[in-house]
This record gives sequence, structure tokens and C-alpha cells, in this order.
Amino acid sequence: MKVYGDYHTHTLDSDGQNTIDENVAAAKKRGLSEVGITDHAHYRARNKKKRIENALLNKAQVLRSGQTYNIKTFYGVECNVVGMDGDIDIAADERRLYDYLVCGIHMSVQPKKFWQFFTYYLPNMFWFAMRRLGINWTPKSLIRKNTKAVVNVIEKNNIDILSHPNRYFRVDVIEVAKACVARGTAMELNNKKVSFRPVDFERMVAMGVKFVINSDAHKAENVGRMDRVDNFLKLCDYDSSCILNLEKPFVRPKAKLLDQIVKAVNEKKS
Repeated sequence: MKVYGDYHTHTLDSDGQNTIDENVAAAKKRGLSEVGITDHAHYRARNKKKRIENALLNKAQVLRSGQTYNIKTFYGVECNVVGMDGDIDIAADERRLYDYLVCGIHMSVQPKKFWQFFTYYLPNMFWFAMRRLGINWTPKSLIRKNTKAVVNVIEKNNIDILSHPNRYFRVDVIEVAKACVARGTAMELNNKKVSFRPVDFERMVAMGVKFVINSDAHKAENVGRMDRVDNFLKLCDYDSSCILNLEKPFVRPKAKLLDQIVKAVNEKKS
């Protein structure tokens, strides 16, 4: 599967294994027209002045690499859900440093409120470990809590792409999808792993959710690689127009009112 652009890649600036220049070169080699660099927010400097300086330097490098390899480049960031209240680890006045925001849940991020490590993060880490051992179950109460946390983030912040939904902490993807449609946030089809079922994907398409296929590459050789998503989509019945970056640049979807979402679902059922 070939896409127009890959908008979720990592470099040595966080936990990736290659430079910005190498990722951009790999995107060009893969035949992409656009590529975005989105390193993890929690790897940034603690000092605000240093964070801003580094971001400006990295953005300049992203632009230079794009000119070198004749490909359109973007400088984004993958920020994190840091608690139950809708908080992320990007300050509002630093949002302007980035072309777009990718946001997701990550296991290695400390919550904003210390006590939530024990009441929220630790239980999720336990059940994530159980799933790795083959026990594919999560308490419904925890799923409700996770869902509320993600919905709060979408509603409170200007998120462009929700990364790898349902991978680490289990959520009700349909409830999260409603928030995405209402706020104009695209959901990611992540090539590392699509963490919801084909039937859920089809329901979300019916609701009007828009998707972006991304590699989440941590190695340059994986930039633009979309084979796992391709295999997943072969199991689904869907209109390809729901995927924003198949044949054209990613443009954030327009927000919809809740009654429009309900209407779309009802029309699909009838």
C-alpha cells in the first residue's frame, strides 16, 4: 500500500534510530510526496527556553531536508495523555512551534498528578502485561476511565491526529470516535498494529470518522511502510474516502455536530 504522506515518524531526537535527514531521504525513496517528523514530547528539554530553541532548530532542519530531497516536510510532535482531566504535555503557548499535533497514550509517561500513577497508570500497566501473556481482558471500569481520559483530551485540546488508539490502554473506540468526529480529529491506522476490530472500523467509518495511515516509524527503513494496515483493510468493507492520505495530502477533517454523527449512524443502519 502506498500513501501520499506519512505523518508520524520518529528520529534520534526521541526514541528513533535515525536522523531527520535520513527519515526524509527514506520517505523520498519510498515514493512519498510528504513526510512529517513527530518526536515524542516527553523527550524534550525540561527548560522552556531550551525546548523552544531545540524546536526551532529541528524545524529548520526538517525544512532543509525537504529542500534537499525535493519532498514536502512537516515538523509536528507526538504529545501524551498525562491524566484523567484532559491534560497533555504540550503547553498552549508552545503549540505554535509545531505544524500539527499527534497525541496518544504511552506507557513510559509520568502522569501530571502523582496519585494518578497508582489509580490510573499502574492498573493499566498491569492489564497490558496480562495481555502480553495471553490474557486478553481489561476490567470494564478501567475501560470507562481510559475512555473518559482520551475523550477529555480530544475535547480540551486542538489535536490533529489521535495516535494508535486502544493499543496500550484499552478504550471504547466508538465513544472515542464520537469525540474525534465532533472535534475534527483524525484517528490513526498505525502500521505497527491496528488495535481495533474490522467491525469497529466499519462502524466508525459510518459515523463519519476520518483516518490517517501512518508508519509510526522508529527506523528510517520503515518510513512509509504500510503493509500491516493494508492487510487489515482487506478485511474491511469501507469507502476509501474515509482515509485522508491515500491519494492526497492530509488535511484535518471538519468538526461535526453530534446530531450529524447520529444521523450518519442511523442512515447506515437503514
